[in-house]
Amino acid sequence: MNKHNWYSFPVVGLILMLLSISAMACGPQSQISEAGGVPSSQADVPTNPIPKDYPDFEVGLLDITRSGVSSGEVATVSTTVTNTGDAKGVYKAVLFIDGKKVEQKDVPVGPKSAEKVTFQVAKTAPGSYKLEIGESAATLTVYEWPYKIQYDAGIASPDLLSIAGELGHMVHFSPPTTPFKIQKIEFYVQTHVVDESDWADRYATVRIWDSDRNKQLWSVDVPWRTFWDEKKSFWKEIDVPNIVANGDFYVEMVTHSEQFGDEIIATTPWVPEMPPAIFIGYDRPPNPYLTTPLSPEDTNSSLSKMGEIVEVPVKYQGINWLIRVEGDGRL
Repeated sequence: MNKHNWYSFPVVGLILMLLSISAMACGPQSQISEAGGVPSSQADVPTNPIPKDYPDFEVGLLDITRSGVSSGEVATVSTTVTNTGDAKGVYKAVLFIDGKKVEQKDVPVGPKSAEKVTFQVAKTAPGSYKLEIGESAATLTVYEWPYKIQYDAGIASPDLLSIAGELGHMVHFSPPTTPFKIQKIEFYVQTHVVDESDWADRYATVRIWDSDRNKQLWSVDVPWRTFWDEKKSFWKEIDVPNIVANGDFYVEMVTHSEQFGDEIIATTPWVPEMPPAIFIGYDRPPNPYLTTPLSPEDTNSSLSKMGEIVEVPVKYQGINWLIRVEGDGRL
C-alpha cells in the first residue's frame, strides 16, 4: 500500500467526526422569548412559591398608648405578630426595656395569620425608656408635671423686637403628650411708655389657637402694667385656666404697639421720641457661623395676624421668640 494512502484514512476519519459535531451544534435550538431570553417551553411553566412547612414570624411596629406619660402612669405597648409560614406556631414575645428583659408572653399564631400582643409598663423615674419586642423598638417618655415647653436657647439677643399694630408674635407648640392642660405662658418682655397714662389705657392681647389656627381656645387682654419691670426681671408670666390642647397649638401675642414709620418691626433704640411699645426677646438657632437668614420653617416662631402667618422680613427670618408654655399632661 502506498504510504501516502495509509495516512489518508485517519485524516478522513477526523474530518468526518468534526463535520458530525458541527452538524449537532447547528441543529434546531430552543426558541428564545422576547421578554428576557427564557425558552418559551420554560416561560409557560407557572412558578409556585416554595411552601413553608414551618412557622415564620414577623413583629410589627410598636404602638404605645400615650407615649408621654406621668410618673407612675401605666402605658400600654402593643404590636402584631404575623406568621407567614404554613404551620401553626407559638411566638415568644419578650419585652425589653433599655436592653433588660422585663416580661415574656407566648403568642399562638396560626398559619398565614396574625395576633396582637400587649404589655403594660409603669415607670416612676422621669426620663426616656427604649422599649423593644423582637426587632421593633419605640420610646416611652415619663414626665414630671408641670412641664415647660420652650424652643429658645434662653439667651436673648441684646436688641429686643417689637411688632407694631395688630400684628402678633406667634409660636407653634407641640405638647409632650395629649391631652395637655396649658396653665401658664411666659414672655421675655420690656415695656416703654411715654407717660403714666400709657399704663392705664394700653393692653396686649394673648390668644391660644388650635392646631389649624382656625379656632381660638382662649383669649385675654392683659394691661401693659402687667409687664412693668418691677422686679428687674424681663421674664413675665400670665396664668391660663387649664386650657386643654388635644394636639399642637399656637400662642399669639399682639402688643398693640404704635407704628414705627414704615417698619412693622422695630428694635430697642431707647430714645426719648420713641413711641410706646412692648418689646419681645428673641434668639436665633445656635449657629455662630450663620451668615444668611434661615427660612421661617426652620423655627417654631412667626409673625401673625389673627392666627394667620405673615411673611417675615428677610433680616428677621429664622428667629425664636422667647415665649414659653407650662402645663400638665396628667389624665
